[in-house]
Amino acid sequence: MAKISISLPDELLTYIDQKVENRSALIESLLQQWQQQQEDEAVACALVDELELRWGSEWQNAAITEVNT
Repeated sequence: MAKISISLPDELLTYIDQKVENRSALIESLLQQWQQQQEDEAVACALVDELELRWGSEWQNAAITEVNT
């Protein structure tokens, strides 16, 4: 497993430490959720493209936003 380093403001770090026991696990979980969201959006776009609805990009983005909320 690779190691990375990030910089956070002291007040955010204090808040995180008050809420979770393992900072690394929190960051890993958040990144996994973000990755899944990106993949879900890509699938949604592909499905809309397959339907050939000829939606404009504005309508397509609105549909994707609706799926994620």
